Amino acid sequence: MDLETVFCKQGVEQGWWQPQKNILIAVSTGVDSMVLLTLMEKIREKIGCKIAVAHINHQIRDASIQEEAFLAEYCQSRQIPFYHKRWENPPTVGMENAARKFRYAFFQEVMEQGSFDLLLTAHHSDDQMETMLMKILRDGTIKNSMGIRDQQSFGGGKLVRPLLQFSKETIRNYAKEHRIEYFEDATNALLDVQRNRLRHQVVPLLKKENAQAAVHFQKLSQQLIWADELLTEQQKNWFDKYVSVNDQWQFAVSDFMRQSEAARYFSLQYFFSESRHRLGVETSEAQLKKILYLLADGKAQWSLDFSENWQAVKSYDTFALKKIQQTNTVSHQILKVGESLFLSENEWLAIWPIDQEEKIPEKVKLWSEFSQLLSIDFPRMVMIRKRESGDRIQLTPTLRKKVNRIFIDKKISNDQRERAWVIEDEKKQILGILPIVFSYLSIAQETDKIHYRLLYKYRE
Repeated sequence: MDLETVFCKQGVEQGWWQPQKNILIAVSTGVDSMVLLTLMEKIREKIGCKIAVAHINHQIRDASIQEEAFLAEYCQSRQIPFYHKRWENPPTVGMENAARKFRYAFFQEVMEQGSFDLLLTAHHSDDQMETMLMKILRDGTIKNSMGIRDQQSFGGGKLVRPLLQFSKETIRNYAKEHRIEYFEDATNALLDVQRNRLRHQVVPLLKKENAQAAVHFQKLSQQLIWADELLTEQQKNWFDKYVSVNDQWQFAVSDFMRQSEAARYFSLQYFFSESRHRLGVETSEAQLKKILYLLADGKAQWSLDFSENWQAVKSYDTFALKKIQQTNTVSHQILKVGESLFLSENEWLAIWPIDQEEKIPEKVKLWSEFSQLLSIDFPRMVMIRKRESGDRIQLTPTLRKKVNRIFIDKKISNDQRERAWVIEDEKKQILGILPIVFSYLSIAQETDKIHYRLLYKYRE
């Protein structure tokens, strides 16, 4: 069957060509879009649907004014509504991507304002090959190697590419046969653009090697789309079941490692895809692979910094993505019995007589709490400081232990270790590690007279 017959049949089967449909056609005046417009004029005659044209004048080439005028006159003579816009401030770098964003923003605006059901673009099978080759060269992942979809949601309706199964050659032959007037964009021949190099130097070689190359690329693209949909569904199910999403995102490493190597890769890929969309955390393929390696390595604790002050942290059986807290913290402080102080924006400490509970600041009342009853013999003044190498604490009259060993035994995360505070008396004896353990020297015995209470409030 010829292009016109297949085009019409395909649209009817897909439900695109119906009398009630209001269809917007993106037209540049190149051969592809002018053939598409011609075909849709014939569909309008056969079926009675409504059509309109949307055109962007990028104002990059001198010929663009002539092309805009030609298309305006063409549509007027055929009673086709014509929507057009000029790109007033094109950038000097990243022009191709910026132009695409500008075009589709305009198309969406017209779609919504005109209540159009479909937007048609003239992408064809050669475009599909070029796009997939560009994506593979740039990235190589499944999600980013998929080609152009034949249809997708857009602007309250659908974006449809009805020429996607046809080659450039077929479209050019149709234009020649039907004497369709169109304009050639001279910039399409410039080899300083990657797409043009692929178009003129690579795609022809692939087609020469196998005449069905474009068909195979289209088939591969569809399979990649389906594979991605299947993987995304599986990844979402895993994410919803195992990932806790609060101030920090976390999951149990043991649950994660029970998956196959392939499932671990795609689960973590989905995890960071979601974090990029929801939190703005950018990660690279190299960082993803490094995390997979570190998780499989079995090391108890490690961390990896990302942009925007985000950090991936493994602490024993927990993997977490968390914001690095920037706090103004004192390195050491003197605290007298009966006083209180803020150690940082998220930490407050008091050593008070047991009848002073009503003096707790309103701000900290709902924070996490660590407390210890103290006897009347507790020192009147203590030093609060960060831990130092070689610190030891007396746990019993006969057991003195390194603070670092206590952290290891209790599986205290590196983050918690950094936040921990040492309490020592004037003799440099460590009385406690907040909020983890107290020395037997400061723990009140049953026979002691309880007179004070140490209260440490912190926001996690």
